[in-house]
Amino acid sequence: MHYTFYIILGVVAVVVLGLLARLAGTFGPMLRDALLMFRLAKDAPRTAETKTVFGATSIYLPQVLRDFPDFHNNDAIAAVKTLVCEYLAIRYEGIPRFARSIVAEGLLSPIDRQPGHTVKNEIVHQVAMSRYIKTKECATITYQASVGYTLDGEPVEERYAVEYTLSLRDEYGEKQTLVCPQCGGVYTSTSQTVCVYCGAGIVRDTIKSWRFTSITLS
Repeated sequence: MHYTFYIILGVVAVVVLGLLARLAGTFGPMLRDALLMFRLAKDAPRTAETKTVFGATSIYLPQVLRDFPDFHNNDAIAAVKTLVCEYLAIRYEGIPRFARSIVAEGLLSPIDRQPGHTVKNEIVHQVAMSRYIKTKECATITYQASVGYTLDGEPVEERYAVEYTLSLRDEYGEKQTLVCPQCGGVYTSTSQTVCVYCGAGIVRDTIKSWRFTSITLS
């Protein structure tokens, strides 16, 4: 009786071991792959979620071009990207000022400076127009820009609202005079595209005429 029990137990053990061996052969590679993926995910650098840009360039750009046919949106987008990267350097790394002349002086004072950090791997994912307002004295395009970077090794994703303005008043409230490059005639409206004196087309250089007047988290 005892021998029969041990024989049955031995047969069951053999069967179980066989099943385990077959399962190991079938699921072993899958288990190893799962463990490998877990280790890779654990060791991979952390990332942050890219911010979505809520733009309407297809709506606003035709309006801008109607008012300013010489406006170059690609130049403006490139300038926005440069501005955002310089803003991060000023805020976190102690850079004293923006390098380019297309930035209004008043843009520096609101920046919450936190020097002593290291900013790397800056990349501006998207830039799009989100607003356009035009009056007799100025025109302002608001761009939204999503940017990713590492701050002291930690990933950061942010979205900024950047205002790009063409103004007929300087920062001290005095009226500026715009002059026709052909005859020297004076014009005072942002909507003028033809000189009233000589009929020449008025061409404003995007980089020299427009100024960045605001950058804020959006």
